[in-house]
Amino acid sequence: MKFKYLARSIDGRVQSGTVESSGQRSAAALIKAQNLILISLDEDRDGFSIDGLMNGLRGVSSNDVVNFTRQLATMISAGLSLSDSLNILKEQITNAQFKTIIQSVQADVSGGNSFSNSLAMYPDIFDTTYISLLTAGEASGNLDDILLRLADKLEKSRSFKSKLKGAMIYPVIVVIAMAGVMTVMVVFVIPKLTDMYASLNIELPLPTQILIGISNIVINYWIFLIIAMVAFVVGFSYFKRSLTGIYTLDKIALKFPIFSNITKLGIYTEFTRTLSLLMRSGVSIVDALQIVANSLGNVYFQEEVYEASRKVEKGIPLSEPIIASKYFPAIIGQMIAVGERTGKMDDVLMKTSAYFESEADQAVKNLSTALEPIIMVLLGLMVGVLILSVITPIYKLTSSF
Repeated sequence: MKFKYLARSIDGRVQSGTVESSGQRSAAALIKAQNLILISLDEDRDGFSIDGLMNGLRGVSSNDVVNFTRQLATMISAGLSLSDSLNILKEQITNAQFKTIIQSVQADVSGGNSFSNSLAMYPDIFDTTYISLLTAGEASGNLDDILLRLADKLEKSRSFKSKLKGAMIYPVIVVIAMAGVMTVMVVFVIPKLTDMYASLNIELPLPTQILIGISNIVINYWIFLIIAMVAFVVGFSYFKRSLTGIYTLDKIALKFPIFSNITKLGIYTEFTRTLSLLMRSGVSIVDALQIVANSLGNVYFQEEVYEASRKVEKGIPLSEPIIASKYFPAIIGQMIAVGERTGKMDDVLMKTSAYFESEADQAVKNLSTALEPIIMVLLGLMVGVLILSVITPIYKLTSSF
């Protein structure tokens, strides 16, 4: 957002201008950082631009956060102060929305606010795990080390998501192409064939009758189909945010063939890696478990970890509720037990996360291998249905002579 301001300089001169910020508070901090005494501050509602609109639609991606974290860690490790590092980075960031946020954070840090508290104002971009790790890094004086570990974690998560998206590109393209072919057939080809079949006065096979019926519905009632699709999308968006929807969709994710294994492996990796990182950073195990629960993305695993946290708070070893859990595999509970006995829980968890990470990578490769024949079978079925529907009546007509 843009804000118009009226301020007085140290020598008493009044000046006006505009400043970009995510909110009024951060805008005021930016103005004060320029050694100006603020007189008035109002939102500039005329500051519309196509670039601003596009950046607003784009938002802040995980790539932006990963690159920012890695670059900041490198700068602080090289001896630059946090404020100077943020000042340099805000000039290098190309995403206008993210640049505004970092400008605000830099102003807050320069004004005496902690780095973690400044970032906590943007929970949609910097999650609870990110903030908790920074808080621990600031308290221990090892912010550069924490940032490097955090950058590694974010890059691994990004890499896994990229591999999963890459595995889905081919099937998605094929499905879109199939939908396009079917649309062309139903809207343009079938109506012309219908007229021809009607003039020939021949009995049509069932597949042809079904295809003609679908074509008639699409052509004559397309407005109702669009309304139904919009209603479905809107209804589904509300449903997935409801409590019932969250539980239903999360259960489907854990049971859906082919994809459920990848979902579980991703959760196992996130749980062990994040818990290890938090404990290594000095966060208590109870707090670490509550933070990890929020990062798992599945309500059933979240409830298991919250329950484990409550038991650990009562003095029960973490390995016991994890071993007893019906969602976590036995190996995680057993490895945690080893860590509890040896006093090296964070190292054991990190090694366990590396194991599940390799398993997840292999599962993604297997997904690509498994989807290819399935897609080919579906493609063959579609072609077969079209041939039966279109060619069979023509064959019957020619064979009758």
